Amino acid sequence: MRIGIYIETVKVSHKTGISRYVIGLVESLLEANRDDIFYLYYQKTSMGEKQLDWLAHHPQVKHRPVYSPGDLAATRPRIWWDYVLPFWLWKDRLDVFHGPNHFLPKTSVPTVLTIHDLAYFYMEVHGTGLDRILKEWTLKSMHQASHIVTVSDSTKRDCVKEGIDHDKITTVYQGFEGSDPSNHISQEAEYTTPYILFLGTIQPRKNVAMLVDAFARISDKIEQKLILAGAPGESMDEVEAIIAKNGLEEKVVITGFISDDTRKNLYEHADVFVYPSKYEGFGLVVLEAMSYGVPVITSDNSSLPEAAGDAAILIGDADSLADAMAKLVTDESLQQALIEKGYKHIKTFTWKQCAKKMMGIYRK
Repeated sequence: MRIGIYIETVKVSHKTGISRYVIGLVESLLEANRDDIFYLYYQKTSMGEKQLDWLAHHPQVKHRPVYSPGDLAATRPRIWWDYVLPFWLWKDRLDVFHGPNHFLPKTSVPTVLTIHDLAYFYMEVHGTGLDRILKEWTLKSMHQASHIVTVSDSTKRDCVKEGIDHDKITTVYQGFEGSDPSNHISQEAEYTTPYILFLGTIQPRKNVAMLVDAFARISDKIEQKLILAGAPGESMDEVEAIIAKNGLEEKVVITGFISDDTRKNLYEHADVFVYPSKYEGFGLVVLEAMSYGVPVITSDNSSLPEAAGDAAILIGDADSLADAMAKLVTDESLQQALIEKGYKHIKTFTWKQCAKKMMGIYRK
């Protein structure tokens, strides 16, 4: 087969969840399928721009850096998606094209579309105007797609809610390659221990304000600090106000943006990982914490129960979150039980299985 995949997100310097998804998917597809040819499409904004080094010399890979003058793809995206990219798909005579991040070009080629989540359908994520545009384009792509892949059953249900035929959608869990437990605690802690860890942008969807409020209720009863690790977002003012109101300046640490090395270090030394998000398409960060042997507390909504399995404590409000944190930091037997369940649970998410299911969809 001649399979096209749009890999623009791989170009970013700081890898996001979507870029890690694309990298893991493409590399696992290549490992599992020796006879298929993969065409990797992405934008180049100048004629002299070089192609990506990633997989550049792989015999089954053909890079397709498609010239897009200036910032055409950003300022006139419909020209890119409806005319420029479709020309190259036609020229390469593809059997199938995969849009791994919510959008598809206007093409007669059979298409597969990955939907990670529909958060901007149900809450403000990127601002009202941009969310409206993204919702319109996503709906158009979902109706156009030959088949849709969702990363969780929760996201599949959301797609059905938006009018997509249930039989047109397949849930394919992405793979996960966690850390090697034998390599844990390799360096001294960068932040004062002990601590409870949250990782993510300080934005309303991540429910950080509720986390700080719950922590305030128990902060004088436990020795752990709370570390909020991630980029500042729309909830920063609210979070800082709760910290000030409760006199938590010495017990809550806000790190700002962190490097991959710091991320690893924070996991290695955390007592508990808390992720009280209001909505997630999957919640890969929950598996990431489990891979470092950190017991997890997360929300009981959207896809998070799928991501957590039986290896985490599920909470629904500030009261249950406060109770869960207070219990988990003091109950060593519960900590160990969750750690062992976590190690077992993450082994069920493999890129090999993801690639096998995806190839079945491509061939269908």
